[in-house]
Amino acid sequence: MEITVRGREPSDAAAYQRLYSHPDVYPWTLQLPYPSVATWEKKFLKMDAEGFIAFVAEIDGKMVGELTLFVENRPRTRHCISFGIGVDPAFAGRGVGERLIRTGIDYAQNWLGVTRIELEVFHDNHRALRLYERLGFEREGVRRQASLRDGKRHDVVMMAKLLDS
Repeated sequence: MEITVRGREPSDAAAYQRLYSHPDVYPWTLQLPYPSVATWEKKFLKMDAEGFIAFVAEIDGKMVGELTLFVENRPRTRHCISFGIGVDPAFAGRGVGERLIRTGIDYAQNWLGVTRIELEVFHDNHRALRLYERLGFEREGVRRQASLRDGKRHDVVMMAKLLDS
């Protein structure tokens, strides 16, 4: 099983729709459930206009995950970047998320000059928390009751990794 990573293309909207419609994916993101392909096409246009950078992980030509770098455009915080990630549950635990995060870190550090990479994760997403900590992200705080999931408010953990310059 070889994981290949490439840049996101406009034609990936249907694959994003499938990924983020999955009942084991959307509850763990800050996305709304049941996005349409048209919604993703519009999001792609907006993300491109804002300079966001997205990567797709594929196995045998099928999208199995994605990571988007949210570039900061304010002059005094341009050295910081955040990301969002989603992995197809059928491929969880196979290195897809780690491969995407390592790709994002490399790109941010070596092509954008970023020195700080940030993320937010639900307090009870233990698998993701373990991965982020293993990759050197540290917990910096908790946004209490910051997100609604299944009708209940949940805490969101803020994490960051400082990159060598």
